[in-house]
Amino acid sequence: MAKKLIAFLSILSLFLSIPLMPANAAAKAGAKCTQAGNTEVVLGKKYTCIKTGKKLVWNKGVKVETTTKQSVQSLSLANMKKAMIPKPVNNLFRYHYSPNAVAGFKEKIESELNFAMEYWTSVYDGTELFNVFYATEKELEWLVNAWKTYDLDVNGSTAREYQGRLEREGAQLNAGSVPSQEGRSHLSFFRSSTRPIQADAMVPHENVHIVQQQLTKNRTDQMPCWLREGSANLFANFQITEKYGLRVYDDAKRADMNSYQGGSVEIRKFTDSQWFTHLKSLEGNFSGGCDYKNRFAYGTGLLLSEALMADGGFEKMMEFWRAFSLDTDWRDSFQRIYGVEIDVWYKTKAVPYLMQEYARVPGYR
Repeated sequence: MAKKLIAFLSILSLFLSIPLMPANAAAKAGAKCTQAGNTEVVLGKKYTCIKTGKKLVWNKGVKVETTTKQSVQSLSLANMKKAMIPKPVNNLFRYHYSPNAVAGFKEKIESELNFAMEYWTSVYDGTELFNVFYATEKELEWLVNAWKTYDLDVNGSTAREYQGRLEREGAQLNAGSVPSQEGRSHLSFFRSSTRPIQADAMVPHENVHIVQQQLTKNRTDQMPCWLREGSANLFANFQITEKYGLRVYDDAKRADMNSYQGGSVEIRKFTDSQWFTHLKSLEGNFSGGCDYKNRFAYGTGLLLSEALMADGGFEKMMEFWRAFSLDTDWRDSFQRIYGVEIDVWYKTKAVPYLMQEYARVPGYR
């Protein structure tokens, strides 16, 4: 049961395929925009996309107060950019494609995995080719047999989850996973052949899980889910920002923060104490009580990972990931590496930042 739920964790991360909005011309009052609630800062004024009649246009804008203090987000991005210098890599993957695999998605997988891995050359030292599988909605049997060749998914948990996804999602099927398991893992995609191929954060996000698997020595199931999924969002969003520009980060961040809104809880109304209780509930993994149903871990985890990256930088986060390979309580590792007890950090740093960002970033309308 534990392995089934752990595999489900990775599969759930596939919901976060986030279409990237094309870059618009610089915002100005009355000009067309693409999505209500989006914001842009131009020449010291913050413009918001609003609906007027049947049109979406930028409002008149409000003056933004300037400050010399660098934001948590900008510090986080700067620390990643300083440490994650892309370098060419040799092929690190062994690809397996079903007979009806869509050529365009095959190209997307290979180009985006190679692009993403270029940013991890300072820490990823895996020498064995990592298995990557892709099958369409009609080829689950082919996928299961391909796994058997490498003794993957022995208990059938990933196959059962993929079958469930197929039944629930139909033409919208877009499943993928890097299961936590003993020994070698794999990256698999199971996707509707009619689903459009879009620019999104899905492949870079899954690539982060590959790196996590290697650095934790296949113990990502020991990570609190806010760290596992949140840091995957952080690095994936950074990498697509490197490719498409800063506006993409803001759009992807907003989507991650608001991904919970399918549920009934309005996270923006949380008090300090409710936020603290919420963070404690995200300390488990997906086999240990983490609230994956409402997807709270993805947006909350992104913001917590931003805060850690801003304060401690890339090297400390990598040290924290590696600590999960040890037989040590991760809370003790956190205190040793970051110099503060986790509950104190929640209350003094994490909760204030969460409340600040959710007040700043608009929800979906």
